[in-house]
Amino acid sequence: MPDFPPLLRGVAADDPRAAAVAAARAGCDGGTIFWRAGDALEAAVVFAPDVPLDRAMQMLPLCAVALRDALGAIGPSELPVHLAWDGRLLVNGGGAGRVTPVAEARGTDAVPDWLLVHVTLQFLPSGATETALWQEGCGEVTADALLESWARHLMHRLAEWEDDPRALHAEREAAAWEVEAKDATYLGLDERFGRLRRAGGATRLDPLTDLLELP
Repeated sequence: MPDFPPLLRGVAADDPRAAAVAAARAGCDGGTIFWRAGDALEAAVVFAPDVPLDRAMQMLPLCAVALRDALGAIGPSELPVHLAWDGRLLVNGGGAGRVTPVAEARGTDAVPDWLLVHVTLQFLPSGATETALWQEGCGEVTADALLESWARHLMHRLAEWEDDPRALHAEREAAAWEVEAKDATYLGLDERFGRLRRAGGATRLDPLTDLLELP
């Protein structure tokens, strides 16, 4: 059983996302992580935001950077791990997982009752991903160890973000993986982690809220 740091609580679940949604609707405490292990690690962490949705959505890049931190801490040295703006996590250039925000939103300026971030990371090959951790030299990494490492780095990144989000912004930019589209050039992230692209001589902003999924 994974060991979680203070302020976080782990609950094993057959369907972590569904369990997290049900618990969030019932008013569970923020910091509850629903998880399962197998060919993939799947986890969903519930947040109780006290900020509007457009800022609460920054839990998406925060959880993604924490997952990259976790792999860097327990995986092979020099393992190339990158993050795409749409939530994909790439290992050695191949998609191995995804980070997805879920909430029942009433508008970007409203404070959501809850928000959860659903994480999947493939250990063994699957048709759902381009690669898997064990194909990239991570054969000694276990789901329990990765979940524990992610939880610790999650708390560190959350405390850092509450103090000053610029550090998270810099880490997220450093980990960026964006394939240039034929009609748009990736320019970077704005201060709220929205994606900036230039297309047809104009700059376009894709806000993080575009990535939000409903339960």
